[in-house]
Amino acid sequence: MQELRKRVPRSSFGEWKPPGQRDPIGLLSEQEKSRLQNLVALRQERMAASAFAFYRGSAVVMAADLASLPVTGITV
Repeated sequence: MQELRKRVPRSSFGEWKPPGQRDPIGLLSEQEKSRLQNLVALRQERMAASAFAFYRGSAVVMAADLASLPVTGITV
């Protein structure tokens, strides 16, 4: 593990830059295609209830942001 940390130090995660123009609503819409269609409206309604609910339901947006970060090779 220490060898992996030498290759990808924690400080490298502080150098994050947005991965260009992307459409978070488009990411959510794309993800909804694989959801049960009769539950999509309920999901959207629940996500609209509060900022916390939106963030909780929009993990795909955060994952897209984090995908451009260095990878240590450690699987958790």
